[in-house]
Amino acid sequence: MEDVLLELRRVLGSVFDADIIAVSGILLPSAAYDGKRRQYHSTPILRQLARAKPRYAERLLGVADVDLYVPELNCVFGEADAHRGVAVFSLARLHTDGSDQRARALFLTRAATEAVHELGHTYRLDHCANSRCAMWFSNTLAETDRKGSALCAVHAAQLTRVRSRA
Repeated sequence: MEDVLLELRRVLGSVFDADIIAVSGILLPSAAYDGKRRQYHSTPILRQLARAKPRYAERLLGVADVDLYVPELNCVFGEADAHRGVAVFSLARLHTDGSDQRARALFLTRAATEAVHELGHTYRLDHCANSRCAMWFSNTLAETDRKGSALCAVHAAQLTRVRSRA
C-alpha cells in the first residue's frame, strides 16, 4: 500500500497543484457491507469520510481495497460527494494479472487515474466526452487504461477556475 500512496501523492499533487498528506485510515462502516452482493455500498463510506475529514483538509479521498457498488450499478470504481468534499475509490478491480514490475506499474497507474477522476468530482468536474481525459466515465479497465490520469484542457481550465475561487 505504501507504493500506492506514494504514487497517489505524486500524481494528485501534480494534477491538483496541491499538498497531499496521508492520514490514518478509518474503519469501513459495517452497515455498508451487503453480504448478498459481497460488496460495500460506497455512499455510507462517503458519509463516514465526511465525519472523519479533518477541519484543515480541503478534500478527503478514501482509498479502499474492497469491491464497491451503488444500488443502480453492479460495481463502481469510486464515488464522490462534491458538497462535502469527499470521495472514495477502490483498488479491488484495478489489480492486474501477474506480479512482475510491469503489472505493478499498470496497477499504480490505474489507481492514480481513478483517484484523479473521483477527486475531480469533488471539484464539481463532470464526466468528459474526451476518452483521453481522466474525467471520462470508465465502464471497463481498458477505458481506464486508455484515459490516463491527465485532465483535458477544458477540465484543467475548469479546475483552475474552481480552485482560484476557493
